Amino acid sequence: MSASPRPEGLKPVPARIASVSVAEAKRPADRPTAAAEGRMTEAAEGREATGPRSRTTADAERRNATAADGHAMQATGGRATLVGCGPGDPDLLTVRAMKAIQAADAILFDALIDPAILDLARPGARRIDVGKRRGRHAMHQTAINALIVRLAREGLHVVRLKGGDPFVFGRGGEELDSLRAAGVAVTVVPGVTAACAAAASLQVPLTHRDVARSVHFVTGHGSDGALPSHDWAALARAGGTIAAYMDSGTLDRLSAALIAAGLDAATPAVAVENASREGERHLFGTVESLAVALATQAFEGPVLVLIGAVVGLANIGAAEVRLAA
Repeated sequence: MSASPRPEGLKPVPARIASVSVAEAKRPADRPTAAAEGRMTEAAEGREATGPRSRTTADAERRNATAADGHAMQATGGRATLVGCGPGDPDLLTVRAMKAIQAADAILFDALIDPAILDLARPGARRIDVGKRRGRHAMHQTAINALIVRLAREGLHVVRLKGGDPFVFGRGGEELDSLRAAGVAVTVVPGVTAACAAAASLQVPLTHRDVARSVHFVTGHGSDGALPSHDWAALARAGGTIAAYMDSGTLDRLSAALIAAGLDAATPAVAVENASREGERHLFGTVESLAVALATQAFEGPVLVLIGAVVGLANIGAAEVRLAA
């Protein structure tokens, strides 16, 4: 698949790639600096000299040491920015996201980030691939959390570059929690999520006053790869649009759960592969028929499934396939 066109006016810049070992990445994120360790040791020595203190006092001392360490880290300029770079097309990158990338000292990027987006980085910025692909992770999430914190504590501006929006099934919340706990200054840049990109491409309004008055984002696979438990009855009753971010391998179970909960088996549905990217493909059907048809199409890229009456409003092009109900 060829790279998407680079946004107009943006010139590629060379980047020197610095490697980071897994061992370095796994260094504990919450390990205090030497200064913080010294303060904790002094507090412990004080307890030995003056007798035992309450657990509340000990906890307060640890919090103060961690906070002071965070203030010292921030004084060096270390900080993190969680950046959503959209579903893939560089033209959907926001101006704020572009500015964050250009100002970064280190960029930790997901799989499938377009090279044109990475080319916005300044010369000398470190690029670190932490992407997760089916069956292979460059780095596990706990190691990613630790690495962001460690680089920020070195005084760097760390950009965590994520596909779509950081807070829509992007584990941005886990990274935010880790950074807050470590006392690292953090900001968040939103991005266009795949459901919005797919809807725009198909000209399917996610909400419509006469058809769907709600939209529900659900994940079709959990951390163990299985279909998560949802309130299927509530989703079936809502009558809105369901946007399922998923591994296509669980679509049959998701569809069966919705139908068993009362959703009409003839409800229109569409699977979208590589929303907004070159090679985007659409497969139309019903909530009952789509899973079987999808299994024959060998969709390998990221798949988003839209379910609901609004799918019937799609502007169908010659390249798309509509299945019989």
